[in-house]
Amino acid sequence: MKLTLRSLLAALLLMGALPALAQTVPEATTQAASPDTLRLAQRLTTEEEEPATASTLAPALPPPMAVTEITLHGTVLDVASGKPVPANIEVLDNETGALVTTLRCTPDGTYSVNLPAGTNYGLVLRSSAYPFHSENVDLAARLGYPETVRNFRLQKLEPGTNILLNNIFFEPGSATLRPESTAELERLVKLLADKPKLKVKLSSHVDGSGDYEQGVVLTKRRAQALAAYLTDHKIKTDRLTIMGYGSSIPLRASVAGGDPQRNQRTEFKVLAD
Repeated sequence: MKLTLRSLLAALLLMGALPALAQTVPEATTQAASPDTLRLAQRLTTEEEEPATASTLAPALPPPMAVTEITLHGTVLDVASGKPVPANIEVLDNETGALVTTLRCTPDGTYSVNLPAGTNYGLVLRSSAYPFHSENVDLAARLGYPETVRNFRLQKLEPGTNILLNNIFFEPGSATLRPESTAELERLVKLLADKPKLKVKLSSHVDGSGDYEQGVVLTKRRAQALAAYLTDHKIKTDRLTIMGYGSSIPLRASVAGGDPQRNQRTEFKVLAD
């Protein structure tokens, strides 16, 4: 047992070595300690060996506060070279479609913006020589940790480039485009209008949770719905090819801990620019 001041004091009491208490311990060197001395020694020893309790420890830390503002930050780099991309970033409220703010990456490809928590945002990145890139960033209300990191890797707009349309949404099991797809559709229309020589293949994919043949039919209908929107907005049909792949080209394996929903997606591939 660790020898402490209290333990030493208790031992000295029992041995009669403390002059101040000698009167209470007659003939301490040859006789047993008095009941008073034993009680005092026992008290000192017991107090020394009592485990620490919450009242003897440092005050408890206050509970984490609800975060009202979150710092979203990260990098924007070229997927092939790893070099910084001087992108402009639009931040939209996905529920209302309203523009929240705009910002530009620094020369080293980093960005940072403070946003109110509890909102699902859409980020749209634009840069010359690259197609627009959009992603959802859900800054749900949380406790502690007032920051989120989101890094982006952009692909140049050239033949063979395959681009995910992250904000195209269909009704479940249907080829009906949901209203929140409008902003992404308009961005695709503008891209094709600004580049009249651009030809693309529109493709749709589902995960492997349903019947394979039904998945092929559904994805073909969804690709057709996307093409119909574009032609309704003056994009010529000879610039568009459609393909429904069903679940034949998964983006990632449906394994434990994975995200099979990512396999359910809409893409376009550059055929000619």
